[in-house]
Amino acid sequence: MYHRIQIVTAVTAFALAAGAAGASEVDLEAAEQLNEDSCVACHGATGVSDVAEWPSIAGQHADYVRYHLEMFRDEERYDPQGLMTPESVGLSDEDIENLAAFFVKQDPPPAQDVDEELAERGERIYFGGIRESNVASCTGCHGPQGKGVEGALYPRVAGQEQQYMIDAMKGYKSGDRDSDRNSEMRDIASRMSEEDIEAVAAFMSSLGPDRDD
Repeated sequence: MYHRIQIVTAVTAFALAAGAAGASEVDLEAAEQLNEDSCVACHGATGVSDVAEWPSIAGQHADYVRYHLEMFRDEERYDPQGLMTPESVGLSDEDIENLAAFFVKQDPPPAQDVDEELAERGERIYFGGIRESNVASCTGCHGPQGKGVEGALYPRVAGQEQQYMIDAMKGYKSGDRDSDRNSEMRDIASRMSEEDIEAVAAFMSSLGPDRDD
């Protein structure tokens, strides 16, 4: 009897593990179709935006894409243009998982052309913070290359659309955008001037995917 229980337990554990493995599989073909149907017009064919106000999501961390799509779907995410929420409300968990897996596999956006003087000021803030305003450097969360941190919801910012990042940081500064965990970005942006924000956005946008540390 004891051995029979062991066998049944082992088989059950194997079945549960197999089910979990199956649940974690993604359908990239389905994601590509969803992308063509819903995402391309704003974010580009491979997730590299050519519209200043809309972000590139190519190469973005899967956990970050998943988190924000879920918030849009659940109508909990700041949506200033009113576009992402209606596009997301019909997405299933599987759809979101597929899209997150699809976009992380795409080549990240290239470095953008920016005002060099503005970007130089932004670089000083990005790496050194603003001591007099108690603004920490950006590298602790987004890294020296602007690649962010997978699993921590710190996004890739290298090559991101400059105007989008300005709008995002201003949203954090005003408190309208509250999708940051633990209010980290709202706290930092609240102590930055609009000129600081524009400078940092210019520098992050100027970072290419292959920047050396």
